[in-house]
Amino acid sequence: MNPDKITGLECPYEYLREAYGKYHWAPFVHKLLPTLQNDDHPKYMMVLEIMDAIHLCLMLVDDVRTDRRGPAIVAKESPLRTKYTAQQRQQTEHTTESPRSSPKRPRNSPKLAPWLMQDLRDILEGQDMSLIWRRDGISGFPIRARDRVEAYRRMASLKTGALFRLLGHLVLENDSMDKTFTVVAWYSQLQNDCKNVYSSAYGKLKGLAAEDLHNREMTYPIVVALGAPEGHWVTKALELPSPYNVRNALKVIRSSYVRDICTAELQRSGSSVKEWLELWGRTEKLDLKA
Repeated sequence: MNPDKITGLECPYEYLREAYGKYHWAPFVHKLLPTLQNDDHPKYMMVLEIMDAIHLCLMLVDDVRTDRRGPAIVAKESPLRTKYTAQQRQQTEHTTESPRSSPKRPRNSPKLAPWLMQDLRDILEGQDMSLIWRRDGISGFPIRARDRVEAYRRMASLKTGALFRLLGHLVLENDSMDKTFTVVAWYSQLQNDCKNVYSSAYGKLKGLAAEDLHNREMTYPIVVALGAPEGHWVTKALELPSPYNVRNALKVIRSSYVRDICTAELQRSGSSVKEWLELWGRTEKLDLKA
């Protein structure tokens, strides 16, 4: 089957491609090495395809696991949805578990292979951490507040950080951008987490943070809220996401205490990488108040 001819009705995950577009890492590549597109066009295209494939497959894994299908949704009883969701699940899990399935892998670029393999291992380790927390809930998470934040930062540095670092490794073939891209990735993770709670536009589409609590998905606001005053409600909601527990947990997550910590961390992490964040183009306004 030709992927270009699959419609949104047939594939309920088309919204990912619509949201990000094709070769959405190109602005980063141009800033890293402006001459690459003309000097080594095959490598330029290979980098863009590898980054697209890995990034989109990571998002597919998250959305398949939570049965999230975005605006291109079809009825649950639809045989098309059943068929293509099953195919997507198999394809996504195979792609993220096997580096060999990356398109146009660097067969003729042996210098790139070690970077690709190591970064894929890190990405998958980080994703494993987040999926284990989702499976086990609060019982699989550290007890002390400091340990929780450190564990979450490690997960983000692996899952999201390694994705950004991979771009630098593939383009420059060195680790000179590791520190910068780790910060960019951390900011991206924070912004993605915080918009679920504090962005009015996104909250209306996704159902605020209630979905994260129901899925037992650890996010930075949830991690911070676990140690907040009345944080026991967040623990209860992760253990038993009843409407009552979720309502009380959301009050804690949206509190000034949690919001101020999240906002301060966003400002701190973003201050040194503004030029890169502009390329990423994330513009969600965190406009919901406590």
